[in-house]
Amino acid sequence: MSDEAKEIEVKLDECMREREEYLDGWKRAKADLINYKNEETERMARVVEYRENEIASEIIGISDSFRDAEKGIPEERIEGDEVIKGLLRIKGNLDGTIRKMGLEEIASVGKEFDPNFHEAVELVDAEGESGTVVEEVSKGYMRTGRVIRPAKVKVIK
Repeated sequence: MSDEAKEIEVKLDECMREREEYLDGWKRAKADLINYKNEETERMARVVEYRENEIASEIIGISDSFRDAEKGIPEERIEGDEVIKGLLRIKGNLDGTIRKMGLEEIASVGKEFDPNFHEAVELVDAEGESGTVVEEVSKGYMRTGRVIRPAKVKVIK
């Protein structure tokens, strides 16, 4: 083999090594970009879920206000007052929106107190097994398996 052929072969080997190095770098950059896109998609999903849960908490508070107002209305006023009927329809629409958002009420009364789902606001003397929820002060809600707001409850001592 001539010197010129050896020189060409050395240059070819060098070019092949550079090609492999560049190809490996490109593959790593492509994998990094794919990983970044996946991480960013997951992060955005968490941000959206967090914001949706914040909005849900606000709507739950408004629903609580309607529920409290409804408790104070005598039954005979509900039947005869169109304004009250209209407000109760709004409450019904709001409750429908809460369900559409995927919020589920946490069952409380008659259940054993569970600090994962309930917040005890009072211990009471009552008949029944100790640790049983006897009254719900405010409803608790879950969304996608996570507690948005624990139910505030009264529990037997």
